[in-house]
Formats: sequence, structure tokens, C-alpha cells
Amino acid sequence: AASERGASPVSVADHERTLPHNLEAEMAILGAILMHNDAYDKVATIVTPSSFYREAHRVIFKAIARLRGESRTVDLITLRDVLGIHLDEVGGAAYIASLLTGVPRATNVVFYAEIVKEKATLRDLIYAANKALIDAYEAELSADEIVRRTDATLLDLQSRNRGHLIDVRTGTAALASRMEERLAHRGQLTGVDTGFAKLNELTGGWQAGELIIVAARPSIGKTVFALNTATAAAKAGKGVAFFSLEMRREQLEDRLMASLAGVDAARIRSGYLGQSDYAKLSHALEQLRELPVWIDDHANQTVLGIRSACRRLNLDDALGLVVIDYVQLMDGSLERRGVTRNEELTDISRRLKVMAGDLRAPVVLLSQLKRQDRKGGDPKPRLDDLRDCGSLEQDADDVAFLHRKNHRQGGATEFIMEKQRNGPTGTISLSLDRDTQTFTEAAED
Repeated sequence: AASERGASPVSVADHERTLPHNLEAEMAILGAILMHNDAYDKVATIVTPSSFYREAHRVIFKAIARLRGESRTVDLITLRDVLGIHLDEVGGAAYIASLLTGVPRATNVVFYAEIVKEKATLRDLIYAANKALIDAYEAELSADEIVRRTDATLLDLQSRNRGHLIDVRTGTAALASRMEERLAHRGQLTGVDTGFAKLNELTGGWQAGELIIVAARPSIGKTVFALNTATAAAKAGKGVAFFSLEMRREQLEDRLMASLAGVDAARIRSGYLGQSDYAKLSHALEQLRELPVWIDDHANQTVLGIRSACRRLNLDDALGLVVIDYVQLMDGSLERRGVTRNEELTDISRRLKVMAGDLRAPVVLLSQLKRQDRKGGDPKPRLDDLRDCGSLEQDADDVAFLHRKNHRQGGATEFIMEKQRNGPTGTISLSLDRDTQTFTEAAED
């Protein structure tokens, strides 16, 4: 029956075929909860009412959830009372009583819940694919918009389908193996080379799955730092995806050449090169040909677009680092009316954190800072200076600031690690050479 197939956003393309489901597993879950109320707590983190294929089972599970939420006993009497006028819709008291007949072992309820969840996920995939198919045939939306909406649906589905609580006692062997690996390679980087020895000591390198925010006021050198750390990662054999929402690819390539060759970027742009520059640039060009760096300079990037590009690049495990320059230029994906920019950036921040975990690669996110308005106060940046969105600091694993007294000049620059969720904070002295677009570690006093 159509009512048993679940609420689909569109009709299924091939309606001759039955959607994936397992009614026996659904009945076993409900029957197990009626027999042992504690079984609900075991399955509530795995399935929801919408996970059930039969409409009657969804209504019954909702009623059970209500009873458990009110700390009431779940049995035939209380369930009939909560269902009230909806009792006949689920098959009456006789059907509820039948759920107790032939119930398998209640200890297997988690296994039955995993079966129901798997079938529900398959149905959701069918709905998403069918919706994309119909949108493509109707062609009322652009192809990019259809791809964006489909990818958003799949991303949400992937997030919902992620695992539940795991007993740490089952992972002690893997933990011991990791500890042995760390002891055998102590002193070596555990993450991606940052390009700066002291920063590597502080962080162990950019760590997989972490969201790292590097923030500064305009003209301090955010893009220079991002290119420098991307180059170091690429030289170490890590594939780098660089998303530039502000500068064009040609400008970034000029900066890369200046940094690799040690040649004035202004001379590269103007073409007024000295005799000694040609050999340096030729060598830098050879280096550039070997670096696994991919640049996307399209404006109006969204998290979904960046995630899709990274997933394609990561099919052969080529991706080691993602750099985004910079967050305030990104487009949001919230479609409801009256959305503020702060809400959009909050959503962007959350999605980037999820993306870093999904890709298992560090994501270095550049950010602008608010204009300085602390009269006579400390000019150094603080966490509350992150522009437009406080959730950036909350979602990030690491937050660092680039600070220089005179932003229009090069020279001595502080790299301030203000927050590091899994390590110490501290300040590292750098020096910016504006001519060659390069940060180097400053010499010790």
C-alpha cells in the first residue's frame, strides 16, 4: 500500500518495484520495547519514527517515544491510551497485542534496529535520486542548482547515517597500536608539514580532520601564509586543494613563482627581469610542475561545492590539505527568508568542520578580523575579534592570528596560536618579505 511506503517527496520512478524494507525487523523492535522498556534506549540513537516503512509502525514508535519522554511505562494499556483516536489507524488493540507474539530475543534489538536503519537509508537514497531525476527532466532549475541541492541532501543523509556510541573497551587494541606507532616515530610530524619548524613543534603539523582558522586584518599577509604552508605540504607529497575566493589563479601562480624563485613579485608581473632571474625562475617553474596543488578561483563558493570538488580529488587519496581564502566571501546555503549573515556563517562554519572530518584532511580557513576599535588598548587580536561570527571560534580546532604593528610594511610578524584544542598555545616570530611573498621564521634574539 502507498501508505506503507513512507512519505516520498516525489513518486518513485519505477513504481513497479517495492521500496526496501523489513517489516519483521520493525515489528521485532516494537515488540521488544513492549516486553522490555529499556530496549527503547538501545534503539533510540539508531532509528527514528521516519526510519519505519509502515505508517502504523511510525505512529506506534512516536507514541512509545512520548511515553518514554514522560518517564511512563510502555505497555498495551498505556500505548492504547496515548494513541487514542489514532488506535484504529494502526490496526487497533489487536494489532498492538500481536506485536508481542513470536518476538525474537530482545537482546538482539540493536541488530534489528540496524536493519531498519539500513533499509531507511536505501529508501532515502532512492527518494534523492528520483528527485534529482525529475528536476533534471523538468529543467526548471539550472544544472548547477540541481547538483547543489542533491549534494546537500546526500551530505545531510551521510551525517544522519554516521555511527552511534561505541564502547571504548572494544577499541583498546587499536589504541595500543597507535601508542606503539607514536613511540616508534616520536619527534616526527604526526600531521601535514606547516612549512615552519617552530610551528611544527607546537602543533605536530596540521592534523587530519581538524578545522584551523588563520585570521588577520587586511594586508597582514594571510594569503602569503596560506600559499607558503600549502607549498610546504605539497613538497612533502601531500595533495593540496586551494580555494581562492578573492584572488585569481594567475595572481596566485605569480606569487608561488616569486616565493619559490626568491625573485621580486613586482618584477615578475612587469617583465623587467634581470639576467640572474631567468635561472631562478626556470628552476622554480620545474619545482612548480612537480607540486600536487590544485587551485579553484571561482567566486561565490559554497561549502557544498568545495566538498564535492574535494571528494572528487580524494577518490585516490590524493588530498592532504584544504585551504580556503577566505570565509567571509563564501556563499551560504540556508534558503529560508530573513537569514542573517551571522546565521549563514554559523552554518558555513559547522559544515566546514563536518567536511574536515569526512575528508580526514586538515582544512586551513582564512578569516578577516573586525576593525580595531579598542582605543588605547592592546592592539593584538583576540578571539572575539573574529569578524561576523562567534561560532568560528567554537567550531575550530585551532585558531591563530597573524599580527604586525605596521600592516602596510613587511618585517617582524607574530603568529599567535590563541587556541589549540589538542595542544599548547604560543607565539612564533615570523618575518614577511613582501618582495618575494614569503614568510620565514625570524632569527632568535
